[in-house]
Amino acid sequence: MIDDPPVLDRPVDTGRRMKLKFPSIDHLNAALSTELTVPLAVHHAGRNAVSFDLADGNELASIQIEALEREYGATAVEDYRYDLEDTDLFDPLNFGPDTAEAPSLDDVLEEIGARSAWAQSRGRNVIIAIVDTGIDGTRPEFPAWKRVSQSWAPIGDDPWQDWQGHGTMCACIATATRAEGGQFDGVAPDARLMSCKTRFYDLELAAIYDELTTLARAGNVVIASNSFGSKTGTPPPEPADSDFLPALDDAIEAGVMPFFSAGNYHDIAGGDPHAHEPNSIWLHKGRHDVFTVGACDERMAMWYYSSRGLGQFYPSPGTSAKPDAVGMTPANGRILFGSDVRTMPVGWGTSGCCPQAAGLAALIMSRSAPLDRPTLSRQELFAHICSTAKSLGHHPASQGAGLIQCP
Repeated sequence: MIDDPPVLDRPVDTGRRMKLKFPSIDHLNAALSTELTVPLAVHHAGRNAVSFDLADGNELASIQIEALEREYGATAVEDYRYDLEDTDLFDPLNFGPDTAEAPSLDDVLEEIGARSAWAQSRGRNVIIAIVDTGIDGTRPEFPAWKRVSQSWAPIGDDPWQDWQGHGTMCACIATATRAEGGQFDGVAPDARLMSCKTRFYDLELAAIYDELTTLARAGNVVIASNSFGSKTGTPPPEPADSDFLPALDDAIEAGVMPFFSAGNYHDIAGGDPHAHEPNSIWLHKGRHDVFTVGACDERMAMWYYSSRGLGQFYPSPGTSAKPDAVGMTPANGRILFGSDVRTMPVGWGTSGCCPQAAGLAALIMSRSAPLDRPTLSRQELFAHICSTAKSLGHHPASQGAGLIQCP
């Protein structure tokens, strides 16, 4: 592996990125030894690939791509991009005023029993990776002792800056702490925190998951919270030329425990808020070896947007009925979003429920591994969370096993 190439100013993100895959590491290294005219976003030697943003009308990039294909055997494909879960929920124009009377993360912790569990476990010796938009490192909820040094960001970027605010919200829910003046505790306040900053491109996610694999193989207990998906009401095509999916396979084999938001797509799929169909849980979120989390509100009703199952590919081999369980997010819920505390009229989406389950997993794994030797397998962990969940009386395709319960 060679060092990352010099950082150059990248064009403004246009939503398009090219991925170049090389036949071998030698081909990649030879290509990078030339004078590149396009600044790289990702250099992933482990997958023999690089990627870079495409500015509209950038003829120079096209010339560079053709040269790399011709001289070094590169294959150029557009880097597949997943969506941040429904960004309409997180539009600042939709935020309400921050009032102390509003329900907050504290109320959610009471509902799922997190504080009752802290007498037994607070998540120590477990890493929670937030695969998201970055985390605001200026917030006291994330002190230096909590942060994992292997945090990841694209070339020239900072994992402890948040380009949207969403990643800070998810980190807060999973593992914030009041220990050094923060406004919130998360579900697992003593867990370590790894910021995995991404704009949800395939090669970025591959690089992140390969880093998680390295951490798990080194003996760390690693839990990953993922709140991205495919914003559509109809089944999306499977990504072609994916590096993320093989990296996810490797990470799971190494012991990483992935949690995914179910998605916020029930309404755009044409589903009635009270109906348990149609399916709107897409792609890899239906795998049996990932834990998929929906969303209920403070009245224990399913949120109108919370994606229902049974999963895009169910009952194909390697899948299981989804969602696995749900978290709770209140209407007008008060939460940290970026650098400020915000109130969100329609809750925090399934995005804000996934880190609740990831935090619970950290409590369980910390309790079961007091000497850093986990005694629960991933599937045992998933089964334990489901077996202790509280049914809300909804169809399993809506609520899974029910609302997670930390005690």
